[in-house]
Amino acid sequence: MRLFFILIAILIISNVNSQDLKQHRWENRVVLIVAQDEDSRAYQEQITKFNSLPKELKERKIIVYQVLPDRYKLMNCQLKGEKNEWITSPIIFDDFAKKGEEFKVILMGLDGGIKLEKTEVLTTTELFGTIDAMPMRRAEMKNKNK
Repeated sequence: MRLFFILIAILIISNVNSQDLKQHRWENRVVLIVAQDEDSRAYQEQITKFNSLPKELKERKIIVYQVLPDRYKLMNCQLKGEKNEWITSPIIFDDFAKKGEEFKVILMGLDGGIKLEKTEVLTTTELFGTIDAMPMRRAEMKNKNK
């Protein structure tokens, strides 16, 4: 009986954590910066690139998650006065990291599908170019200009 309750608790916790990404579907594009080590040069460089362009990220409805093996969080530049704390969970890392990969950046579209995946630092030019070429983004830009 005890094992049953432990399994139920694990399933509930897993479902709650996976909901973090699902909550953005049809509202935001999600970028995951995934690394084995917080001190990784590529990881730190990618965070710096994105932190320098909060307006451009917001304009394209981009939410960025920093993902490490045992925890994840939203990037600091995307929170308005809220305390940005790490959520302890390996779920997102386990879902997206592949064995032997030190670093990865993943772009998920509004539909939740993976649109771009790189194992090196993603330039903002490539990220924004990929997004701006998407049909939904083109419609957003067209409606904005009306």
